[in-house]
This record gives sequence, structure tokens and C-alpha cells, in this order.
Amino acid sequence: MKTKILLAVALGCSGAPAAADTLKKVPATLNPAKAYILVEYKLMENPLAKLPGSRKTMPLINGLIFARYDPALGDVRGLGKAKSNPLPGKQSPVEPFRNREIVRGDAARLHLIEVEPDTWVIQGFGDTSFSLGSYAFQLEPGTVTDLGVAEPATDWAEDQRAINGGDLLKMAFLGPFSKRPDVAPVRVHFRARTDRDIAVPASLPRDKLRTVAFVPNVKFGNYLGGLVNRIEGVNAQAKASEQTASTAQ
Repeated sequence: MKTKILLAVALGCSGAPAAADTLKKVPATLNPAKAYILVEYKLMENPLAKLPGSRKTMPLINGLIFARYDPALGDVRGLGKAKSNPLPGKQSPVEPFRNREIVRGDAARLHLIEVEPDTWVIQGFGDTSFSLGSYAFQLEPGTVTDLGVAEPATDWAEDQRAINGGDLLKMAFLGPFSKRPDVAPVRVHFRARTDRDIAVPASLPRDKLRTVAFVPNVKFGNYLGGLVNRIEGVNAQAKASEQTASTAQ
């Protein structure tokens, strides 16, 4: 039985789609047949930062998940409504997050990802799918598209909050009878790079650098199997609308 399981795993691995590459450094020469994504992550705040010995920010365990998108059929290529438009050979429609930075900054990480030229969509972040509304963008061969700075945050509902030190004490004393921590999806805000952010590496050819042109409100199927959200956050947008309406009164 164990032999059959190992054989099945081996066969599955050998037939797995070829993945893109999250680079550890800027290549000496860009591959003219590939496209590149440049993105800076701001690390999320640690809700337990006030506890002795705790770090101010969370480690970058999860990140952006990208997928190749068919804008005419309105879905990830080869899946759901775009099942009729699969990718050739062993190419994968999804580029998962891999924690490899080319530059490490103070509470920030700069990533460079080599992918296939195509229309791409930000499929999610960690276990959150942005299938309710996300950003699509075009990647041309031989170019580096700068997405700017990604600022992820937990998209808390009105009656939710992050865990704190008091909650930990209650959990230690009450055990299974304590209140479970709130669970909420992630949201991501993108902004342009400033002088306070990590500088674009000088080794990246400036004539190949492009500023991203996001197409908003792109929807697709939830293929990540976790929480769902809009990329800017359903709860965050609702709170902002309420605040705007309250200010206008």
C-alpha cells in the first residue's frame, strides 16, 4: 500500500505543470521571452507586539498569488468559464507565493518574479481569494512591470478585532471554553513607490521598466478554497463609505 502511494506521488510530481520563478537576485540579463513582476511587500503589524520579546511586524509567510486570466471569458485560463482556453504543455495558470526577496528592507521585502507574458490577475493572498473583485494587468515579453508597494492587512468586520495579550491569558486559563479568535480575510492596498520605500535596483534596465496599469473589479472563480474577499476589502470599503456619508451630513 505504501509503495502504491509513493508511486502515485512520484507520477503526480513528474506530470506537474512547470512553475514560474521567484528570483533571489536580479539576473545579469533579462530573458526576452519572459516577463517580470516587481513588487514590494510591507510587512503586516504584529497584534501582539506589546508583549515582551515580540517583534513589531509579522514574518512574510504568505503573499500574493497570481493567475493567468482570460478577459474575454472572465476566468482563470483553463478553469471554470475559461476551461476552453487552457495553457499549452505543462504551463501552470497559477504563480504561488514563494518567500524569496531580492532586497530586504526595514519591515519591507522586494520581490522579482519571472513569468510568462500574458494577462494576469491577482488571484489572492495566503488563504484569501480575491474572486469577488481584483486587479488584472498585462505583462509584455522582455519587460519588468512594477506593481508598486503592496500593503496587506486583515479586513476586520465591525464587530471583529485582532487577538491581544488579554485574549491569550483567557485562552490559557479557560482552555477550550475560551472565545475563539476572530477570523477575517486579507485585503491588499497598492500604492506607488516613494523615496521612503525600497529603491528599484540599479541593475534593472530602466528602458525595460513599466508602471503597472491595473484593470479593476475583475472577477473569477474561487479556486483557492479558503476565504473570499475583494482585493481592497469588502469590510474596509464599507467602513470607508460609512465614514464618507457621515462626514457629508
